[in-house]
Amino acid sequence: MAAEEVSARAYTIGTAGHVDHGKSALVRALTGEDPDRLPEEKERGMTIDLGFVHADFGDGVVATFVDVPGHERFIKTAVAGVAGIDLALFVVAADEGVMPQTREHLAVLRHLGIEHGVVAITKVDLVDDDWLELVREDLRKFFAGSFLERAPAVAASSVTGEGVEDVRAALKDVLLKVPPRPAGGAFRMAVDRVFSMRGFGTVVAGTVASGEVRPRDELEIQPLGRKVRVRGVQSRLQNVDVATVGMRAALNVAGVDQDEVRRGYEIAAPVLLAPTRRLDLKLNLDAGPVRHRSRVRFNKGTAEAMGRLLLLDADAAEAGESHYAQVVLEEAVAASRYEPFVIREPSTLRLLGGGKVLDVFPTPHRRQQWVLEDLAKLEAAEGNPSAVLRALFTRARGPKRAYRPAELACVLTAVPRAEVEELLDGLVDEGVAARLCPEYVPAKDLEAVNEAAVAAVRSALARDPLREAISRDEVRARLSYELSPEGCAALLEKLAAEGRLEAFGGGYRLPGAAPALAPAHEEALAALEEFFRSGPPMRGREEVERHLAGYAEGATILKFALGRGIVVMLPERVITTPKVVEEKKTELIEYLKRHDTVRVAEYKDLYGLSRKQATALLDYFYEQGVTVREGGTHRLAPRYLRKENE
Repeated sequence: MAAEEVSARAYTIGTAGHVDHGKSALVRALTGEDPDRLPEEKERGMTIDLGFVHADFGDGVVATFVDVPGHERFIKTAVAGVAGIDLALFVVAADEGVMPQTREHLAVLRHLGIEHGVVAITKVDLVDDDWLELVREDLRKFFAGSFLERAPAVAASSVTGEGVEDVRAALKDVLLKVPPRPAGGAFRMAVDRVFSMRGFGTVVAGTVASGEVRPRDELEIQPLGRKVRVRGVQSRLQNVDVATVGMRAALNVAGVDQDEVRRGYEIAAPVLLAPTRRLDLKLNLDAGPVRHRSRVRFNKGTAEAMGRLLLLDADAAEAGESHYAQVVLEEAVAASRYEPFVIREPSTLRLLGGGKVLDVFPTPHRRQQWVLEDLAKLEAAEGNPSAVLRALFTRARGPKRAYRPAELACVLTAVPRAEVEELLDGLVDEGVAARLCPEYVPAKDLEAVNEAAVAAVRSALARDPLREAISRDEVRARLSYELSPEGCAALLEKLAAEGRLEAFGGGYRLPGAAPALAPAHEEALAALEEFFRSGPPMRGREEVERHLAGYAEGATILKFALGRGIVVMLPERVITTPKVVEEKKTELIEYLKRHDTVRVAEYKDLYGLSRKQATALLDYFYEQGVTVREGGTHRLAPRYLRKENE
């Protein structure tokens, strides 16, 4: 069908609760659709994977139900389902009350920052009124102090239909009170489903976390690092022109195969996310003890990875405690600061705790006071974009890297890039950040980066006394500080403008520096020049190297002569002099003006060249833009013909 804009506000509702407490049955009663889509789920009567169904509550309120499994073996899938929801439909069966996964799911919801919910007391057809009242009282105590303390608690039966409309009304009432998610920012979506459609290719689905997406957008899938193009966008089973924050979306993407993507990956605007295996955390424990260097399962959004937990302020942590920690993962994830996470034991799958990510590219830490102070600044800055950036740029020992505005949008997912750049410019004016277009570095690091660049040039030229300059790319490779090619170019241009370096021959050198030829160098260079004066004007490289092998600095001087342009290396490893090259160029131009084309065999015979020499010269003039190729012939480039006509 034709693409259209979705005008109604879209919400996402996630179910939660113990296994077999009737979550899927209640969703089916509310929507008329079955969220259990796998044959194994229908056979076993329990949800194994996430199920998605849509509902229209009227008055412009539409929602997608994400039905999550309750069994402890599938808790990682439950975490994936909770990621990105607006409201939790927390289900407790009247005949059983609070059970293990009831407690675990509530803890997961708390750690993941869910703030709105409705409690559904299901299977009321199996209990009498007195028992139901006992269950209500038990739930009031259980939810005390949580975000569900004041949530409506509605009794219902999916079998008889009793209370189902009351649940629907409660959901609609609470959804209308959910504040809109912040608009703007770059597009980002955690992938919770991947499939392939015949004739269309790979489709990734999830809940839009920030920004918006349209057909033909160019995006990246992380941590895969793959660029993709959006062919089409669907929401609520219809083609749409745009999917915005909070909407469930399915994106048909080109540039990646289905088997290359999995749940846990994220699709986002280019540069917004980058893969990382090390994260700094604020950790709140539900269970203990948890020891320093414990192996854990790390769940964030739809992703799960095994890792090692490093406590930064204690040797062990107990239930109820909060700690700063770093997790080192066994595989990369895509993450941003202040994202919620949970951790579990690897074997028992017991929920240990959760919290928020504070840094996505930290350095390896030891237990030192400056580490804790930096993390405390980042924790306190949450919700204040200016304070977040200031905390990043004033860390005592942050990662040795520059930041691009688009990348910093990962920290401030709901802040438009233009606003991020304004904040960064303000930090530059205050002397907190320094601009290396198009990047920014902490101002306190700038002089160290300057000195490192100058030292890289000095060191490279000291190792090779006859070298005249070092290229920008080589300077960048020698720096311990991570800069983009553009950022490194800006740094070197600034150093040249300040007189600390000098641009020379496409590279950089120390001001006024020039190669100093020692007597041995002078002898080898004289021998090289005599070699070409007294014999054939074109020689193979091996022949030249053999001739110079008897001189102490022969190999060094050949490299120097090639760099200085004293001799020229042609294709086929043929070496000659600039004078010969210019003579042959003039001859060839004049010949082609008269005869239009020439072949290698013809050129060889015309000037008494070997086939290797003829091929080398013609290939060289093609590379230099003197000629163009047409099949096996060489023709004069149009620019030389224009000069003749002029």
